[in-house]
Amino acid sequence: MTKQPYHRQNLAATIAQQARQELEAQGVDQLSLRQIARFLAVTPAAVYRHYPDKATLLAQLRTDITTEITAALHEGVLDSADAQAMLQRLVTNLLDYAAAHPRAVAFALREPLPVPQSLKTIVTLLTAQQQLDVSVEQTTLAIWTFLLGVLLRTRDATVDGEWVTEQLLKLLEK
Repeated sequence: MTKQPYHRQNLAATIAQQARQELEAQGVDQLSLRQIARFLAVTPAAVYRHYPDKATLLAQLRTDITTEITAALHEGVLDSADAQAMLQRLVTNLLDYAAAHPRAVAFALREPLPVPQSLKTIVTLLTAQQQLDVSVEQTTLAIWTFLLGVLLRTRDATVDGEWVTEQLLKLLEK
């Protein structure tokens, strides 16, 4: 491992960045504040000054990962006015993020993830475009629950985004 220089003003960010790299490489269970201190060539006290315990660091990582997932879901979704195309893009974005960051997703799924606003918007558009008589709130929650289940499944198998979108559209019809 190569040592990375730091500056006191960005040590907290450097610690979080290193923790994220370790989470991605080894998983959350192997994450150690002392190991991060060794890698950054700082004293454990310097790390503990910014993150008093592992739980505090994990909370920061979860916030960062949730923000990344939300941003990934938004990417390119508004490129089409068609709600089905928007849903397909959202599903593709989610599966691509999960494939690129499987340990981060597994860690984030240890607690409930909030329903993204982009999904609420897409469901609202879908129900309007298809003239469906369904509760947008309940339908959005059902779709998000399904998508979270798909994320859990991606750990064991490859999931086809088109199939997922088809299942979601069938769910809307019921």
